[in-house]
Formats: sequence, structure tokens, C-alpha cells
Amino acid sequence: MKNTIEFMNSEITGLANILGEFKLKGKASLGRTVLIRKFSKKQEEINDDLVDIQKKYFETNEDGSLRVLKDSEGKLIPKSELADKDDPKKLGAKAAKELDDEIKDLNNEVSIIDFSEYSPRFKALKAALEDYPYELESDSAIAYERVYDQLEQAFSKGEK
Repeated sequence: MKNTIEFMNSEITGLANILGEFKLKGKASLGRTVLIRKFSKKQEEINDDLVDIQKKYFETNEDGSLRVLKDSEGKLIPKSELADKDDPKKLGAKAAKELDDEIKDLNNEVSIIDFSEYSPRFKALKAALEDYPYELESDSAIAYERVYDQLEQAFSKGEK
């Protein structure tokens, strides 16, 4: 049995939010809770990576935190050498494209979640999703499919 499941970084937050809305009981609910916690931990890592990327393009304070323009609702201050020549409050076109590409790469990376120690809970979650009695639509149906497919692949490896 494969003790890992994989999701794109860009999926993590949405899956966690939608999975939290599913009506589950017992071990299946515990499995869901563990998975949501693991998603949350992964999202923290992704956010840290995002800040590291942003620090290449935007100014930081002495404490290493990103600087924001006053009265700008969180708009970051570009490094002077990367700022647009006509509007220094914005990144130049080349830097903006590089930043966008790095963020896209980060979002397209795969997060691997190990669930070895919680295998019975994840089996219960898979079983509950397999027989989930409620109708799902749009994002909920997509989240259901992504999580169920990963669990099915993980557990089918060890079963004969």
C-alpha cells in the first residue's frame, strides 16, 4: 500500500475548505480532520515559499518582513532596481513576468501527504466517501473526486 496521497499546491486550500463541509461520522470524520490538518500544514509551507519568492522582488524591513505602501491595502513595495521606470510603485514588466512564472511554478508543484500513522482513519474516510449519500455539485463534486481518487489509488496498491 502506498502511504501517500498527492495534490497540486493550488488545490490544497480549496480541498480543505470543501472537505470540511462534508457530513461524516466516526473514524471517517477523524480521517477528514487529520487530512484537513495536513492540508493546513502544507498551506503554511506553501505560504512560506510564496513569501520567499516575493522577497526576491519586493523590499523587506530590517526584521525580514515584506514592506507595504502606506494606505495601499497591502500593496508591496518593489525593489528599486526591479520597479517600473514610469510607475515605481509597480514592478517592471520583466520582473512582474518572472514573479508570475515563479508563483505559477509553486502552485503547480505537487504536495505529498503521508498518512502512514493514520491509515485506519483514512480507510474509513475512503469508505465513507465511496458510499457518500449526499448529492454533490460543482466544487464539492470536484473536491470529492480528487480526494477519493487519491485515497483509492493509495489503498488499491496494497490490496489484491
